[in-house]
Amino acid sequence: MAAPIALAVSVNAPADRITDALSTSEGLASFWTTDSHAEPHTGSVARFGFGGPELQMRIDRLDDFPMPPGHWAETTVTWDLTQSGDGAEVLLQHGNWPAPIEQAELAATAYTWALILTALKGYAETGTPQPVFAATPHPEES
Repeated sequence: MAAPIALAVSVNAPADRITDALSTSEGLASFWTTDSHAEPHTGSVARFGFGGPELQMRIDRLDDFPMPPGHWAETTVTWDLTQSGDGAEVLLQHGNWPAPIEQAELAATAYTWALILTALKGYAETGTPQPVFAATPHPEES
């Protein structure tokens, strides 16, 4: 089994602003993909559109986002926030990779997460949306 991807960043913003960015439709659309739909409660399903493929994450806990069956079957994404002075340390971990995962796929996923984490930092610190993916919503949602 491959080691988890682990990335960290210091964010000069209140932890509650970061939590809102990670758990609401508006927040997620401001740094990840503009086609984001989420509710900040256990049992909900967050949906992320990318102009074609759609990613759904079931929220088992507010700090643990298990991935759906498919490409990342059985993997988990965890965001941990630790208060630090006037800001917070954000640790993103993506783990539970299946054994037959290609190193190039892990590297590409880590790179994408680094872009997303950088955009989260920028959005939380400035309030200016800077989504990594500007997706077009599905026609039935327009």
